[in-house]
Amino acid sequence: MSWIQKPKYPVKEQLPKIEHHEQIPSGAVELARMIEPNEDDIMVLVRQGDYLSILQADKEPRKLRNGKLIYSCSQNDFPLGVLPWFSKALTEFQKPPAEGGLHAGAMTSPDEEVEGEMLCIERAMNAGPGIGGYAVVNWSRKSRLVRLEGHFRPQEVTFADNLLYDSGMLDLVKDLGEKYRRGEL
Repeated sequence: MSWIQKPKYPVKEQLPKIEHHEQIPSGAVELARMIEPNEDDIMVLVRQGDYLSILQADKEPRKLRNGKLIYSCSQNDFPLGVLPWFSKALTEFQKPPAEGGLHAGAMTSPDEEVEGEMLCIERAMNAGPGIGGYAVVNWSRKSRLVRLEGHFRPQEVTFADNLLYDSGMLDLVKDLGEKYRRGEL
């Protein structure tokens, strides 16, 4: 068996890369932003056409030991349908087996097709310092961090429990999902 992971599904082309959370490209629309409570980073939700780009960025450039400044802005992309899908899929993932949920100890949901892309939810045991959470995995898009030709790792974004529940990310996603369903995004 090779250590090079192959994609399970057809891989979509990358969306345009957003290099800085304050420099959204023409035609893209910022839907929301919030502070990530564990890293003190900024999370920005950006609509690019029929897609949602989730940016996780430094609020300010960080100073390295050598005195140089570094700024990072990661981007993970999903179809806009991830907005109404996520809260429903999370509810199903959290159901106990007696109520029709996954088997006890399940760490990932089955892959589901959402607007032509294959998504799932995984339980994240270390989404922050000692904090669990959930990752949304897009098996139809290659991680921008993978540079090795022929190697595949999916794009994914992780939400810590305190970001989802205490900071209001889940409510924000539910609200945006409802707006999407009504055609208001």
